[in-house]
Amino acid sequence: MKRIFRLTTVSVILLILQINYSSAQQNEIISDSIYSNVLNEYRSVKVILPADYNSETAKKYEVIYLTDGEWVVNLFPFIYKFAQDEQYVPPVIIVALPNTYLKKVNQRDRDFLPVNVPSPAISGGADKFISFLKDELRPYIDKNYRTNGSNSLYGHSYGGLFVMYALLTEPQLFDTYYSTDPSMWWNNDFVIKLASEKLGNIKSQKVLWIAGIESTYKGMGIERMDSVLKLKAPDNLKWKIATFPNEKHNSVRLKAMYDGIKYANQGFTDGPISFHPMGAILLRDKPAPVFILNSFPELRYELDGSEPDLSSPKAESRIILNGPAELVLRSFSTTGKYDQTVRASYLPGEVYPSLPRPKKISSGGFKYTIYEGVWDKIPDFKKLKALQTGITDSLFSLKNLPLKKNFALVAEGYVEITEDGYYLWVIGSNDGSRLYINNTLLIDNDGIHNSENLKSFMIPMQKGFYPLKLEYFQTDESHNLQLIYLTPGAGDPTPVPFKYRYHRN
Repeated sequence: MKRIFRLTTVSVILLILQINYSSAQQNEIISDSIYSNVLNEYRSVKVILPADYNSETAKKYEVIYLTDGEWVVNLFPFIYKFAQDEQYVPPVIIVALPNTYLKKVNQRDRDFLPVNVPSPAISGGADKFISFLKDELRPYIDKNYRTNGSNSLYGHSYGGLFVMYALLTEPQLFDTYYSTDPSMWWNNDFVIKLASEKLGNIKSQKVLWIAGIESTYKGMGIERMDSVLKLKAPDNLKWKIATFPNEKHNSVRLKAMYDGIKYANQGFTDGPISFHPMGAILLRDKPAPVFILNSFPELRYELDGSEPDLSSPKAESRIILNGPAELVLRSFSTTGKYDQTVRASYLPGEVYPSLPRPKKISSGGFKYTIYEGVWDKIPDFKKLKALQTGITDSLFSLKNLPLKKNFALVAEGYVEITEDGYYLWVIGSNDGSRLYINNTLLIDNDGIHNSENLKSFMIPMQKGFYPLKLEYFQTDESHNLQLIYLTPGAGDPTPVPFKYRYHRN
């Protein structure tokens, strides 16, 4: 087995989330209503807006429509917000549709059941209810709220049956269909038989989530629907059936909702694929790792520059490179809309040559120079007049500089390397930065961006001294600059110790 060249693992920094009980409280519920010409009645509507709706005024959102709104108007948003706080799902608009009551009789059987049967006698209005959703409610919500055109439908029991019926008869109406413990048995398996005929009509990408209870999996008809889906479902229908033990017809909603929204949004993340190093110079027969710092359910890779698919190797916490490679990482999501692809080159080369200790240098920090100006990229410092100089010693801080914004900094000197091996260099800055070693541009992190935009590169180094220069500019007062490295045998990346930072006297 080949040995990794003097480099161990990078410790993943775990963010400990503090639970704020106030965050569990639901957003304000907006009571609205719409008159339906299709149903010949007023329908009340409960709209729950995402927390950033009023602050992110240009942002648009997916809409999730909930049947049996009076029963789930608190439950579903609570579960969704929990999943959102854990960064499993994006912010959405939730529209809950309470049922109509005529003479104290709940009309859900009328609205959810596709054909009229003797019992319940009011059944058979599902097509009208779909028309109400399609021609009246959705246009109303799209007109009055900032929606992005993506829509989902949730239903339970008879509502779950209705969700399946809507998928089969109006598949273009919603993108995701959530059906929890649906009554597939109803009317002698009416919807199951319909599925056998209509599933092939689904022509665009859709997601179907069906959840049930282990004890009634057969009795509810879910097992029979499972068989039909396995035979008839087209490739563009992403579907899953899950069963839960030790649950009842109503209690299963809690787990089914949570797992369902996670399944439909699998692959969602607020950030890009995070991996280091993002490039490297590799020595012959000296393997080196690439570390994956965030988690994706389906993250695949190839080393020859080709596009990964789901048959490609799965990227876990690290990938070992045994030689030069063109790494391609791709994350896969259920719907495809959250897929990401990143590429990085790991090239063959030689050890970066070091210098003997230069004359007239002192340890304790690099020399820095400050410049004033407004830029959107790193300027040509040869054309600028210095405002201030100093040493980046233990007392140095960006907060103590004479300028709080619109400035640039150059830090330069020598770094001492005390052990041969691979060195992983990382810079992060708000705004742009560049790192030079041996007068060669190693990392280019230029441009206006935030400090989370970390860039890295790994090189083989040897004992001795290396010229180092770090360039940086900042436009506003949220300044931040990080230079860290991972040395051979270390577990964590750290700033270069002051005793290894040198400047000319």
